[in-house]
Amino acid sequence: MPERPEGVVKEDESPSQYCKRITKERAKNFYWAIVTLPREKRSAVYSIYTFARRCDDIADSSWELEKKQAHLSREREKLEDLYSGKADGKLYEALGETVDEYEIPRTYFDQLIRGVEMDLTRDRYATFKDLKVYCFRVASVVGLALIEIFGYSDDEAKKYAIDFGLGMQLTNIIRDVAEDYERGRIYIPEEDRDKFGCDFSEVDSNGITEEFRALMDYEASRARQYFERGKQLFTYLSPRTRACPAGLYGVYSNLLRKMEKSGWDVWDERTSLSTVKKVSSVLGQWFVSLNR
Repeated sequence: MPERPEGVVKEDESPSQYCKRITKERAKNFYWAIVTLPREKRSAVYSIYTFARRCDDIADSSWELEKKQAHLSREREKLEDLYSGKADGKLYEALGETVDEYEIPRTYFDQLIRGVEMDLTRDRYATFKDLKVYCFRVASVVGLALIEIFGYSDDEAKKYAIDFGLGMQLTNIIRDVAEDYERGRIYIPEEDRDKFGCDFSEVDSNGITEEFRALMDYEASRARQYFERGKQLFTYLSPRTRACPAGLYGVYSNLLRKMEKSGWDVWDERTSLSTVKKVSSVLGQWFVSLNR
């Protein structure tokens, strides 16, 4: 991670241009869904993503624990300033416009910081109930913030946004299982690993095992269950904005499908989709969602 968690700041960029650039550079899956939105909503989503990316980068950095904690505390202070009408820096200027325009509750951003702070002190989860708290904080609250930008017809949309976020984060956990293990983190709950007799040290030493494949089948099934419930969100959004979450559903569904087809060969190489596949996934699900 760079010394500056916000990335290189270019003086000639506007706050919205800065957030767009960071999103385009870093959001390899998210970006192609965002571009389906109207321009003003796109800019708002860029600011949300950039805030989330900055917090995540701090937690994932090689800095000492105290430095990470200090930086996240500083982000919390900047949020306090933002909600007091004193935005500091390009990110917070852009985020301030988003918060003002769409009346996004501060609690969503506070929860996100609490989520990434869990990565500083916790590297294992005993049960799925424990993991679900983490997933809610780092993913579902982002969905809750985004639907304020999308606009929705009923508060029922919120529970489906939560489920959708859980599905996305569980998919990320499956995709990044080896990378996380190398960092000393295991997000797959201990109760699940015990259920299938899967020891990650054995997988790391000897390659993909049948126990690992069975475990990944189980985790993927859970992710798909959350996605299936989360898809009900689309009906609460206008056709003009539902393309974004529908596109994300297409991308993440194809990621799961590709990993499954490989026999969960995700240990040595991070699974990704080509740009063409991402775009076709977004457009395909957009057209499907219009008929809901």
